[in-house]
Amino acid sequence: MIKTPIETPPTPSLATDAHVVLLVNFVAPNLGPVCHEIQKRVGRLTILSSVANESNRRWELAWNDLDVVVQKNWTFTRHPRHPGGYREVNYVHIPVDTIGRLRKLRPDAIVSLELGMRTVLSMAYRKFNHSCAHIAAFNANVRSEAGRGRLRNAMRRRMIRRLDWVTHNGPSCREVLLDLGADPARLSPWHYAADPSKAYSGPISISNNRSHLSLLSVGELSERKGSELAMMQLVAWAKLNPSYSIEWNLVGSGPAEASLQQIKTPSNLNVNFHGFCDPDSIREHYQRNDAMLFPTLCDEWGLVVDESLGSGLPVIGSCHAQSVTTLIKNGHNGFVYDPERNDELASALDRIVRMTSSEYAAMPEQARQSIASRTCAASAEQFVHAVSCAMQQRRGSASPQNIEDQSVEDSMDEDSMDEDSMDVGRSLVEGAAQ
Repeated sequence: MIKTPIETPPTPSLATDAHVVLLVNFVAPNLGPVCHEIQKRVGRLTILSSVANESNRRWELAWNDLDVVVQKNWTFTRHPRHPGGYREVNYVHIPVDTIGRLRKLRPDAIVSLELGMRTVLSMAYRKFNHSCAHIAAFNANVRSEAGRGRLRNAMRRRMIRRLDWVTHNGPSCREVLLDLGADPARLSPWHYAADPSKAYSGPISISNNRSHLSLLSVGELSERKGSELAMMQLVAWAKLNPSYSIEWNLVGSGPAEASLQQIKTPSNLNVNFHGFCDPDSIREHYQRNDAMLFPTLCDEWGLVVDESLGSGLPVIGSCHAQSVTTLIKNGHNGFVYDPERNDELASALDRIVRMTSSEYAAMPEQARQSIASRTCAASAEQFVHAVSCAMQQRRGSASPQNIEDQSVEDSMDEDSMDEDSMDVGRSLVEGAAQ
């Protein structure tokens, strides 16, 4: 095999001098402010976005001065059924111009979101650019990964072995990575940070009248989000507790909205459908309600929990969301419950109405304090730390002798890399056809 000459640019001393390329599916509202903080901490940040936005999102683009390039992309739409029993729309993006874009940009470090085609194509670029560090940012929890096929997990294991570094978004995600064979010495957290424009930051007013509870849910009304299960459980609790009343405010829309509106409720349960709301309206909802109800059947994180806690709103949250299992402490800033057990939401509501006045009054401020360190700046510091670690890892690998060894290894492993790419492509096409 004829070796391709490797041009090794001067290695930056730290990530603060580096050109970092971040590959994402799209720039979500919470990611934009984090990227602005990252941009202050690296030499240059370029974001390659598979699409400007996905068709089921109604978010406004707020890139501001970020260097965002929307790629040429193929998208497959999948409707997988999770072992948890729900089905949802899932978009698989294949940004076909990734290698060409990276050749022009010549980054010092690549951070590719998830362990899919963005990461495979970044690996293909790095094959002949050994000085470039490569980090994968993986966001998942044990629940979201249930039912993943052997082919996908085998592909992920092979990718993880070739990466310089991998970040995780929480303890459950780290557990998934360790099960896939990741080296714990090459893992570090990169936490989400809530969109600062949504949380309510003003003074907190506490109602001592717990005979009436105002609950808020923010997000898509869909099977996965557990809205219908929560409705039936609230109906049952209201019927058993006629001396209490509940107002449930639903912010968001989705395929389950029509069926939710058809459910008959007792007179002491009032359900309000507010539809899609802008950040200003969402912030007002966080201010006006007593607690957040987050009944999801699966969320690899769930940023509404961060937004609620930052607003001083205790959370009654599903154990199937990593944000809930990571951040919520029962009786301190909310309650954790299993939405698939019909009695557990009732138990959480019972505990709230039976708390002492001092315990109940302490929860909003405790909620705010529990999220105080999870800022956009802190998230950016974690990102830069991961990039720095990967660049240090790559420096050793990119010494002249190691480059020679790596070139030989790559020539022997070329078929393996091609097989990885083919496996990913096959799995995506097969999934899209289902």
